[in-house]
Amino acid sequence: SKNDDVNATDNVTLVGEDEISLSFSLSAEESEDVASAESSRYKDQKSRRNLTNPLRLNNSSESTNCWSEPPHRLFKVRGATYLQDRVKIESASPAFSCRGVELWLLASSDDMACRQIARHPAVLGGNLGAENTFLVNFLLPFGNLVAYFKVPEEDEMKPSVRKVWRRFINGDQAFRDSQLKLLPVLQEGPWIVQKAVGPGHSPALLGKVVPCQYYFCTDCSTSKSTSIYEVDVHISCSRVANAILNVVRGHTKGLRIAFAFILEGKEEDELPETVLCAFALNKVEIELCQPLPPLPSEDDGIEIS
Repeated sequence: SKNDDVNATDNVTLVGEDEISLSFSLSAEESEDVASAESSRYKDQKSRRNLTNPLRLNNSSESTNCWSEPPHRLFKVRGATYLQDRVKIESASPAFSCRGVELWLLASSDDMACRQIARHPAVLGGNLGAENTFLVNFLLPFGNLVAYFKVPEEDEMKPSVRKVWRRFINGDQAFRDSQLKLLPVLQEGPWIVQKAVGPGHSPALLGKVVPCQYYFCTDCSTSKSTSIYEVDVHISCSRVANAILNVVRGHTKGLRIAFAFILEGKEEDELPETVLCAFALNKVEIELCQPLPPLPSEDDGIEIS
């Protein structure tokens, strides 16, 4: 479609694999700075890992090593008349509240990031099945970044949100890939990260940029009827996403960065858009995070839909 938040030419960095490379280039000196930051992360491999999962919630702008709830006005979404005038507006409050955020490291360099992480008994302190949950699992070269969101009852959702959510969970792979958008916004950090992440105006369709897998399950809990909707985002499989991550990762101790997930509104009764869910990371020292414990067994507790 010819809209300004999906076209690769309008999305500063998150573009199709076969279309455009990264939209910024580094000088030799800047490249050395990035390489230096990369090597310094590992200079103290024996340092004590003392960040527990889930990470702490702290909404202070001065907080560190935690996640926060970003202000919804930070995110611009399609307005009620977007199909006619292409005008974007500030989003209303997210439809889904954040239950928690976790950053798990690989136990060793031979390991791979965990797929279908909802199966793991360690996530959310073992309380994942307590509520209907939508979770986004970013599979990174060094571990998993996972955000968990409470899914309210459908009669509590706005009509436009309810419609796009129903279509999303009932759609096939191609449809889901065409609906879920990610909008990162840098709240605090150096210019080099701003260039990598982009200005925060144009979201990217995740499934069009990075391979995604969907593990949707209803009645997943043995104790109550619980639905778990997991989206696995394979950052490691995307050259462009990996390049952006390499820049961001070298500066995480000084970053406050917010992420919003949006289901695209294509018809009038699906507008205005509302941020589906959002979270922010505040100055996280990645090397202090915990490794993900091994799965006790390889059972198929959650079915793929």
